[in-house]
Amino acid sequence: MKRDIIIIEDKAVRVTGNEIWMTAGEIAGLFHTGVPAVNAAIRAVLKTDVLSDYEVCRYIQLENGLYGDVYSLEIIIPVAFRLDTYCTHVFRTWLVGKALSKEKRQAYVMFIQNGKAGYS
Repeated sequence: MKRDIIIIEDKAVRVTGNEIWMTAGEIAGLFHTGVPAVNAAIRAVLKTDVLSDYEVCRYIQLENGLYGDVYSLEIIIPVAFRLDTYCTHVFRTWLVGKALSKEKRQAYVMFIQNGKAGYS
């Protein structure tokens, strides 16, 4: 299985390809945090049942010959929003910049108050 990764250098985020699959250790290195914090964030995200673990997690043979779990971009993104480090801030800023078009830098914010949604 071909796997690509995300790299953060200074204030720049670089993605090596379209098939992002990273181990918890690689995610911890990316976000400059510990593996237990990453594993706790992954468990918390999976506990919400928004993502299915069989879609975002795979058990594969790694480059070093050992087997391990790897996680897709779909779970790396919510993990970045659960952790608070400088690198997660850089990643979130890059992600929001990619999500918004360059011509129209306008964000729509949704506020929920007492169960009623409103847009701003």
